[in-house]
Amino acid sequence: MPGSIFSFVPANGGSRAGTVSQQLSGALSEALKSEGVGATVLLADFESRSPSLWRTREPRRRLDGRTWGAFVSDHDGVDVLEAREVHPRQLPQILDYARAKYPVVCADLAGAKEAHALAVLRASDGIFLVADSNKASLAGVREKGAWLRSIDLGDRCGVLLERVPNGVDASAVEELTGLPVSSLIENQKQICQFACWLAANRDGRAAAHHACAG
Repeated sequence: MPGSIFSFVPANGGSRAGTVSQQLSGALSEALKSEGVGATVLLADFESRSPSLWRTREPRRRLDGRTWGAFVSDHDGVDVLEAREVHPRQLPQILDYARAKYPVVCADLAGAKEAHALAVLRASDGIFLVADSNKASLAGVREKGAWLRSIDLGDRCGVLLERVPNGVDASAVEELTGLPVSSLIENQKQICQFACWLAANRDGRAAAHHACAG
């Protein structure tokens, strides 16, 4: 069975999409191991990171041995694809190869170029807008949700929500944005619960439409 692709999109500039995608990738890798799935998770990173954020365990290698720009290295038990310099025209081929090799591909679209983001979103089985519960962040969710619906991707979308003081509750978020809250992401327990849900439901887009962490 081909692997699934889950994309993580920041609602606005203050969203923690990069951190959340990193944490979920690690938790997903552990969840898959507990299910007896031997392969690790691939995190496609479209934003340059400080090396101090990752502990590199091995030298970089090409994803398929030949594709220009698609470099992968092991960071804390997760294979990370340095995708920012990949040409957008090559992305579909690279994603197809990644699906064949990995049970789950997570795409951190924080800082991604528009052409990269569109190619990945169209290939995604689940698209998660990372937001907190304040008005500015939810306005970003509403705007991006409307755009995703306009390109026929709305049925793949959900919200990963961090509640903040004076923010709205989860049910109001769904009413305001028109998108389901897939999970809360306020602590590691909730992130691990959501990772376990994704690991068990990685074959379909329904994952975006279920709340997994209270």
